[in-house]
Amino acid sequence: MLNPVDRKGESGYIGAMKTLSPLATTGIGSVPYGESHEAVALILKHFPEIPFWPQLVRLGFREEMVAQGAGGLPGLKVDLEARQVFLDPEASREMALAQFYETLWAGGLEPYGLGPEEAQGFYTLLAQISAQGDGPQALKGQVVGPVTFAGMVKAGDGKPILYDREMTQAVSQGLARKAAWQAEQFRQAGREAVVFFDEPILTGFGSAFLPVSREEVTIILTEAIEAAKESGPLRIGVHCCGNTDWGLLLSTPLDILSFDSYGYFDNLLLYEKALTDFLQRGGYLAWGLVPTLDAEELARETGDSLWQRFTSQVNRLAGLGLGISTVLQHSLLTPACGVGYLSPEEATRALTLLSEMSGRARRWLAEQ
Repeated sequence: MLNPVDRKGESGYIGAMKTLSPLATTGIGSVPYGESHEAVALILKHFPEIPFWPQLVRLGFREEMVAQGAGGLPGLKVDLEARQVFLDPEASREMALAQFYETLWAGGLEPYGLGPEEAQGFYTLLAQISAQGDGPQALKGQVVGPVTFAGMVKAGDGKPILYDREMTQAVSQGLARKAAWQAEQFRQAGREAVVFFDEPILTGFGSAFLPVSREEVTIILTEAIEAAKESGPLRIGVHCCGNTDWGLLLSTPLDILSFDSYGYFDNLLLYEKALTDFLQRGGYLAWGLVPTLDAEELARETGDSLWQRFTSQVNRLAGLGLGISTVLQHSLLTPACGVGYLSPEEATRALTLLSEMSGRARRWLAEQ
């Protein structure tokens, strides 16, 4: 079993966190439900130990991750009708950056908070947790990752701001504070904090689609993770729902690697040394066991077929010298990605299957 985390960051903060419950379930973010109370009730039922706040993407662009990431960042404009975030051509770059860093250096996190109009599920989850008293050990949030955000938001010349190192650095620092703000709300509710940076754009790493160097991506992510942790005890995960350079991610100071194990376990296993080092230093793998990107694929799977796939993968990873017990103790279970673009019925089935996998896996761990 992992020892309690006792981390001293660059800020000098020392905080201890309990180990996360092995094989606990959590989610990625998006859900297809149209009402926050319904969504949160299902999440608390199926993910009782590390529930996540749901992004209600069917309510509109405000609830999508790029729009949620824009608040508090410099010089940006959100166009709800066009469903875009872009660098405002009418804003003064120098003034926007100066105001941004003045706010950042002041140290408060409120400028980076989410409002009820853009994150209904966040507030509903906190209200439900406060009302029930006992309950989950930790709460899980999510923020668009800095590489994905900078790669999707464009300047006036049509190029992503990822090409603009000065603006990308500001984005990285701002998104870190957005993660820290969520974590502070979770701690105030008496729960430990887990926040994932969602980085789907890293599936294009190494291609013409994402023409930035490995070193640049590592710096961007490392700066964001370290800055997010400065305000208090927080576990940071990075989620990528496709194949990427897993060694790059494992070289950053993340605590949880969230990956689509259903589709890309073989690719992750290629990074044997980085993976074993990560687990041995106390990291967690969040296994994306249940497929969510293809409804037909989900329909073909059963609890038994998913269990067979998972046990085979765990045995292969354990074979690197870690042992089955160690792998399971360092594992969390999630869907492969968000469930927001499944139907409500399909999404509920995915959550149910994942809950079933958790129960089976815990019985397996008890036998070790």
